[in-house]
Parts: sequence; structure tokens; C-alpha cells
Amino acid sequence: MSATKTLAFILKTQDYRDTSLLGHFYTRDFGKVHGIIKGIRDTRARFGSTLEPFSLNEILFYRRRRGSDLHQVTHVELLDLFTDVRDNLERLSYASYFAELLDQIVELEEPSPEIFDLFKDTLLLMTAGASPKRCARIFEVKLCGILGLLPEIKACVICRAPSPDPAYFSAKHGGIQCKSCSSGAGAVTPVSQGTLSFMDRVIRFDVKDLHNVKVSQEVGGDLEKMMRRFVDFQLTRQLKTVVFLEKMGFN
Repeated sequence: MSATKTLAFILKTQDYRDTSLLGHFYTRDFGKVHGIIKGIRDTRARFGSTLEPFSLNEILFYRRRRGSDLHQVTHVELLDLFTDVRDNLERLSYASYFAELLDQIVELEEPSPEIFDLFKDTLLLMTAGASPKRCARIFEVKLCGILGLLPEIKACVICRAPSPDPAYFSAKHGGIQCKSCSSGAGAVTPVSQGTLSFMDRVIRFDVKDLHNVKVSQEVGGDLEKMMRRFVDFQLTRQLKTVVFLEKMGFN
């Protein structure tokens, strides 16, 4: 086994045997990794981190031989707890949603510094006071783009008619449809041109450049419905954080 040091976000932890934890990490260099942290439940102080979800840490782990995806984590040092996000229940809930979504939608050990930076930049955007809902839509759209899952918003996915107006969104078909193609097509959602325009801007601009973008309540609601259906379609189960967000009325 070889020792490897990298930056990592905590996605999830769970008890493992008597004194250890199983950690799900999203690292900048290796993507999502799973690691066993031995003895931490007895001696947390020596690790220098409380391993809270979406906290940023520096970890040292020993990579297992081929055939095993459980690595041994021997050092965890907290770099940023994102305290300003944790001090507000809505921001905390959305940040937890980002962590759970990443844990469910990305594959193990597929490196993507872009995803790591997106997670960090979105948390910093919330820290700077941006709306948690707007941050969630930005995160979802950007993440889908990086993963190659971005829905078609420029043309009808069926007949390829450019910029249909009115437009209807189909999660099943992965994009917008014109009025003719959406007729009898099953579950479709009307989507405004303003919503498509905002989505296009999110795709083209960096996260930090979207801090002051104004979004109407109508556009925000449209995009939330659109992306909720699309993201749910990509997953095998509903996320616990989504259930909590709905229960609290945060979405």
C-alpha cells in the first residue's frame, strides 16, 4: 500500500465495527473514495477533525490493492467547516443535499477536479449570502454538465426544432420538446423562455460570476421543478435530504 495525501470533502460517515468509521470522501485528486478510519470513535481528538458532512479536510490514506475499494485513512485534518453555512438551517440543509447528491450520482474513483471545485465554490457562494435555492439550481445544472447529463435546452429533443416556444420539459427524453412533440408524450412540464435563458447563463458562466444574478420567483420555481424531476430520474432512490427539504418547506 502507498500513502496518498489529498484534499477531501466529507460526504457521509457511518459506524464501522466497534471503534472505527467508514467515510465517504470526495477528493480533488481521486474523485469519490471510501475509507476506513480506525479507532476514531475512541480518540477523535488526535484526528483534528469532527468529520462533519461537507467539511473540507486534508486526508492521508493508504490505497488498497486492486480489487478493494475500502482504503485505510490514517490522518484527517480539518481545513474549513463552513461555519456560516451551518449557522442557518436552510443553508445547512442544502449543503447536506449537495453532499448526498454527490455520494449517490458519481461513480467511485473517477477523478474530477471540476466537481470538487464546484462543490467548494457553491459552498462559498452560500457563505457569501447567495440564496440557497439559487445555489442548489446552479449546483445541479453545473454538476449535470460535468457528468455529461445536461438536458437539451436549445432545440426539441424529438424533432430538433430550434428554440421551441412554448417549450415543455421531459425528464424521460432528457430535454425540451415543442408543443407538437409534447402532445401525448407523457409527463412533461411547461418551461418558460426565462427559465431556459437563466439555465443557459448558468451553463456558460463560472459559479463566482453568478452571485448577483437576479432570478424571478417564477423562473426559480420553474427551474426547481424541472431539475428536481431530471435529477430524480437519474437516481435509483429519493434522497433523504430532499425529503427533509420538502418537509421544512425549503423547496
